Formats: sequence, C-alpha cells, structure tokens
Amino acid sequence: MKQKSETNPVNKLCAKCLRHCKQTETIVLIDCPRFLPFPFKVEKNRYEQLDLFESEDEETD
Repeated sequence: MKQKSETNPVNKLCAKCLRHCKQTETIVLIDCPRFLPFPFKVEKNRYEQLDLFESEDEETD
C-alpha cells in the first residue's frame, strides 16, 4: 500500500524546531513547551560541489 505524501505548510515556530511533532500552518502557536531550537542556522541549503582539483587555466608553477 502506498503512503500519501501530503506536504502541509509547517507553522513558523515548528519550522525552527528539531522535533518531529510539527503542526500545520493553520494552527496558531504562541509558545511550545517542547521547543528545541536548531544549534545552527538553516536558512538556505546550498548544494555546491567542492573544487577538489584546480582547473586547467588556474595552474600554478
């Protein structure tokens, strides 16, 4: 049986939390007793490949 992958928008407070008990955007949360903030900022995911080797036009002698 296939699981439905419904992606509901997450509440702004829940989006900043590590826990998996995310509430939908329609719920108004003022405070959460289980709130556990991220230990680092996650605002924009960047997936850039690292340059491990120099390009041919950047050769140094």
